[in-house]
Amino acid sequence: MAAFVAGIGEGPQLTALFAVRHREAPERLRSQVFTTGASLKTTGFALGAAVAGPVATWSLPGALLLAAGTAALAVPAFFAVPAADAGPSRDRAVAG
Repeated sequence: MAAFVAGIGEGPQLTALFAVRHREAPERLRSQVFTTGASLKTTGFALGAAVAGPVATWSLPGALLLAAGTAALAVPAFFAVPAADAGPSRDRAVAG
């Protein structure tokens, strides 16, 4: 059941991710941005599986706590990284 719920949440998340990448990446770099994003995601999954396997063998509750702790730390880590200033937003009206 948990996998089902996680799968339902993955669809809109992935769609939004692609929409933001498409909107924010310059056209000439778009394929590189998509490829790099996919590579980082795959690397993250592989590293997570490499760590979770032995931890789950040792203690399933420990593995679940490790996963929850990692997710909880991801939020403040995301906000700690300063956003690159790409200049004025495309959504703002240009004063003329």
